[in-house]
Amino acid sequence: MKRLFIAMATVAMMVLASVDASAQYRDMIPTVSVNGSAQIKVTPDVIYLAIKLDESDSKGKVSVEQQRKDMFSALRKCGIDIEKQLSVQGMSSEFYRKRGSLAATQYELKVGSADEARRVFEALDKVGVVNVNITRATSSKLDEYRAQARQQAMRDAQMRAAQLAEAVGQTIGACYEINDYTTNIEVSTRGRLLMKNAVMTDGAASVEEAEPEVDFEQITINYNISTKFYLNTEVKK
Repeated sequence: MKRLFIAMATVAMMVLASVDASAQYRDMIPTVSVNGSAQIKVTPDVIYLAIKLDESDSKGKVSVEQQRKDMFSALRKCGIDIEKQLSVQGMSSEFYRKRGSLAATQYELKVGSADEARRVFEALDKVGVVNVNITRATSSKLDEYRAQARQQAMRDAQMRAAQLAEAVGQTIGACYEINDYTTNIEVSTRGRLLMKNAVMTDGAASVEEAEPEVDFEQITINYNISTKFYLNTEVKK
């Protein structure tokens, strides 16, 4: 009798466990987790040039003041708004320099394209201002492009989730979780300048006058997110 009671209790427990498992399965909400990514390449439209006027370039024969006048004249011919685009970064003063040293002044010039930078390089080279370097390049619309990349990454995640669901004959429902973990916005600051090239003609060396070429690598914006979507329980037939 005791054995029969134990057997019946065991069966009852197994039935209850099975019912509980079925209830848990019914309560479980099916989901799909996917990552989304996007990449946008942008042409820089804000380029910074460092211009150094240094008396040592001419071994003291041309003063910084004369170089400044020549620079202003050359920049105006390029259509540069000196008041808005040019700023002084530093200078060595005539009053504080040591005897025998030469004066120098550092400027920063902001231009709007690689072509405008090329024209500036060419114009300054003609007036003897040779210490000109590209320091950095960026875009005035980076925030807009970041927003576009976010949206593209989200659409990419949605498409991937839909494809995974379709593979098992299901569809996706609402997105209930989005994690934005992007920290990598790659911005190129490199420029390349090609000035005059020496060529050989009839066995003699000559200098080919060629327009300087300035080009830039594009700014690359990478965006990455992770998402979770509900899976609709109805299976496609």
